[in-house]
Amino acid sequence: MYNIQELLPDQRIVAAQRHRRVLYYVALAAIWTFNLYFVVRLVLCFSAADQNWRIWVTLLVEAILADVSRRDQRLTVSAGQASRSPPRKRLRLHGTSDLPQVDVLVPCCGEPVDVILDTVRAACAMDYPTSQFRVLVMDDGGSSALEAAIAALRLDMSHLFYHTRGKQSGKVFAKAGNLNYALFSLQEKVRPEFCVIFDADSIPMPDFLRATLPHLLRNPETALLTTRQYFYNLPAGDPLSQSRLHFYSCENAELDRCGLARDAGSGAVFRRQAIIDAGGYPTYSFSEDWQLSLVLQGLDQRTIQIQEPLQYGLVPTSLDGHIAQRNRWHIGHSQQLGVLFPPVNRTLPRPLQWTIAWNGFSILAGVSGCLVAFGTVPLLLVSGQLIPDAAPLLAKIQFVLAVLHVAGTWAYGLLQSAHTGFESAPFSRLENTWLAGAHLHAILRFHLLSSRPKGSFVTGSSANSWNRTATPSFLQKFHHNLWHNGIAYSIILLLATLGSMLLAIRAAIATPDSDRLLRLLTSVAWPPMLHICYLSLLSYWAPVSYLLNPPRYRERKDGLTWSRSGVAIPIAEVQQAVMLGGNPPVGFYRRCVVVTLVLGGLLAGGMSL
Repeated sequence: MYNIQELLPDQRIVAAQRHRRVLYYVALAAIWTFNLYFVVRLVLCFSAADQNWRIWVTLLVEAILADVSRRDQRLTVSAGQASRSPPRKRLRLHGTSDLPQVDVLVPCCGEPVDVILDTVRAACAMDYPTSQFRVLVMDDGGSSALEAAIAALRLDMSHLFYHTRGKQSGKVFAKAGNLNYALFSLQEKVRPEFCVIFDADSIPMPDFLRATLPHLLRNPETALLTTRQYFYNLPAGDPLSQSRLHFYSCENAELDRCGLARDAGSGAVFRRQAIIDAGGYPTYSFSEDWQLSLVLQGLDQRTIQIQEPLQYGLVPTSLDGHIAQRNRWHIGHSQQLGVLFPPVNRTLPRPLQWTIAWNGFSILAGVSGCLVAFGTVPLLLVSGQLIPDAAPLLAKIQFVLAVLHVAGTWAYGLLQSAHTGFESAPFSRLENTWLAGAHLHAILRFHLLSSRPKGSFVTGSSANSWNRTATPSFLQKFHHNLWHNGIAYSIILLLATLGSMLLAIRAAIATPDSDRLLRLLTSVAWPPMLHICYLSLLSYWAPVSYLLNPPRYRERKDGLTWSRSGVAIPIAEVQQAVMLGGNPPVGFYRRCVVVTLVLGGLLAGGMSL
């Protein structure tokens, strides 16, 4: 019925196909190696003659941090080999007649008018018959300036409309309520087949609709398509991982192969009737997009993701904005537990309630676990021997399994990086782990002290309250980030981990010659513990690096260019930067060699005991 053509695959698809089979088998081997290792460790801990807290806490820390990689490994295995789960194709919808009706929804609440207008103009100028789509600006900020600006644009864009529920400022279910207002009120007479959501600061590319709709038209069982978010003001190196590379290129890409992709906000396209049948956007959580994905999946609907660069938005330009944005997400996940109680539990099937609650609990448990585990490492390292004594043969078996477990973890991490075209670094799931304390504080503050998260509901790139009145000096920013944003804690833990490693090495050197190697290999040089120390240093160095060398964000206007009709699109440099080169970064092979040599040396040392 529709003229849909397939384009040549881009570098993302090529990279995914190249390493898929090996990645799958390495993930499978890493999972089973850890299972065997953990069982042996557990048996030896139970049978140890000298029962003490160190051996059990060490095992707990190992299990918590191993789960960081195991989550990705399990996703890879679930998604299967390349032959069973090929990457999503690039499609284009051609023609101008008999195309489905689409409503483009742009919810906003207090963002700068010029930011919203750039999004609106780009949305109205998308390559699609204007008779077949509307752009609805839904203003919960009740801005008279925005209303007047939209009225002026309507003189040339008859398919553009302005609506408002009045000034809400986060009330009446915030963004979810705003979207439901469109679905159940504004579309009462004109009911489109599909809807698109754009954040107020996300500029769509001209071919957005023609690139996304074919996937839904070809697959009637698919209810929602989410697109990867790209940004036009990212600083060089993305030191705070604001682009969320791991989520889009690793986690959600694997979920997509299973038809279980999670919607992460802007750029989502969905069948309106499927959302209506699901009861609209969930209003029990600030992360309404994530929750909608879970609800649809619980109702046996498919949700998918495409990787093409079809929209470009803004990231927060300060550490305050970044933390506030991440805190809101985690508060939203904490609210998922509320589905088990009235009034939410009256609208969802009980099994789906438990699935949603467990998803929220597992996310919060991961945050809490990393905070506790990394904080415990220095205490363990200075406390003495961490591994219980065992018979020589059992000790060697345990040590070999420990080396194989760490080797499998590294092999998977390095292959995963290659699988994404070296877009994501090994162990990038740990991005922003150092913010775990801030997230837990925000969650407790929200549920115990305040009904709103710290920070506004406005786009994260807006100015932060602490520096709106004047431009802070370097020393003011340094002090603010050090204490208010928790980098001081990161510095303390970073130094504590390094110091405890040196003390553990010193303690091993001070032991008699016959026991020196044994003491070293059962404390700081125990392979999983050495790996955990690396992860801790990697995680807590990120904010310290940010403090010492604050990134420079591109001014919004500098990242855009305008057509003759006044439509903003990202400059060529920005668009080129998101295309994968597929080449290993500097130091990648050196890291492979170092890891191999270290693990080989540890294995040789363990076998010589």
